[in-house]
Amino acid sequence: MKHRSEILLRWGDMDSMAHINNIAWTAYLQEARVDMFRSRLRGTAAQSLLGALVVAKIRVRFLRPMLASTQPLVAHTWISAARAASLTVECELGDDPADPYCTGTTTLAAFDFAADRLRRLTDAEREALSEFTVTARIDP
Repeated sequence: MKHRSEILLRWGDMDSMAHINNIAWTAYLQEARVDMFRSRLRGTAAQSLLGALVVAKIRVRFLRPMLASTQPLVAHTWISAARAASLTVECELGDDPADPYCTGTTTLAAFDFAADRLRRLTDAEREALSEFTVTARIDP
């Protein structure tokens, strides 16, 4: 199931034409991921991943401009794949999932900060992640 969250737009996120600045979208993608993980991972075997994931790759696709608004931005976020040492998170930013302002695909890697190296996902973590994995991928 896709996770729905709302993100408040900040005055500093817009340019002089009142468009949301392109760099702000990566922050929105991060906020949506954090909200999903905070609400979905707690109490599961994948809770160990909280604070143990690093961004390995991020791809942002800007589809249409968004003017600043007092209304929150709606984010639909989901995990599309969980592999041996990484997972892929997809996100659509916009009120209408059929016509988002922006989409993002983020590859996150599990990291062992004590050992200062990447680590593999455990079977229990992958199993817990599969509970809310949606195999739909955002088109490139």
